[in-house]
Amino acid sequence: MVKINGNTDLYALMGYPAKHSLSPFIHNYFFNKYDLNSVYLSFEIIPSDFKTAFSGAKKIGFSGINLTMPFKEDSLNYLEELDEDAKAIKSANTVKINKNERKTKGFNTDISGLIRSLDDHNFNWGVSSCLIIGAGGAAKSAVYALIKKKTEKIYIFSRTASRANEIKILFNNHDFTKIIILNDLNIAPLKEISLIINCTPLGMKLNDSSMDNNILPIPESWNLNKKFVFEMVYNPIHTLLVKKSIKDGAEVIFGTEMLLNQAAFSFEIWKGFFPDLTYLKNYFKNSIK
Repeated sequence: MVKINGNTDLYALMGYPAKHSLSPFIHNYFFNKYDLNSVYLSFEIIPSDFKTAFSGAKKIGFSGINLTMPFKEDSLNYLEELDEDAKAIKSANTVKINKNERKTKGFNTDISGLIRSLDDHNFNWGVSSCLIIGAGGAAKSAVYALIKKKTEKIYIFSRTASRANEIKILFNNHDFTKIIILNDLNIAPLKEISLIINCTPLGMKLNDSSMDNNILPIPESWNLNKKFVFEMVYNPIHTLLVKKSIKDGAEVIFGTEMLLNQAAFSFEIWKGFFPDLTYLKNYFKNSIK
């Protein structure tokens, strides 16, 4: 157990909402496992207060910050430097702070976290057509990850078509991968699609009394047998999409897997080595049952 003192390194998640997050559990486990004098907290920041909160974290002396919606893109206005992935998708989820110089560098571990999660399930990247549902920051990360792995074809569907088109324009210079915008999800060529990634918050538990879990992000009539279905939502673990996927016989990648892998890459950025995930993988597997 870490004994907090004047030399304790401070890390935090900033988001809105953020109280539901499992990130404090994951990172404090890492810190305890490796006997590091560090602590990780979660802060639910009203969007209009984000600039003040981010600046305050730098001045107080935080060593690192994770960012979740809606701050991944806005954060670029306040970062001095970006890594290649964050620069490519114009979105950061991990910040490393040089406490002496009060300088910040932004990273995006959603990309490497998504790739590792699919690699863990032996996904065949090279001959794949994939469907991305949503067009926010998570969707951009997913599309860029698929492009990096040379996926042949990516379909994107969003209720806000203009945002889907923005993603296509952002990645137009990647010749290997063809990006196709769907205006109607019902016309998606399901037979050729091997991977479906839900990048929307549909199914997320919003608070203790409200859960937006009554909307399935895909048509109920779809048969997902032998498809890979990647559910970004992890609270609750068994969303409507997950339940249908299991019933249909799909290979499910749970939101907790993505959360754990991207957290591990964040930890590596902050501490310089990749943590052992054995215990937490087993913990989340038991939670899934």
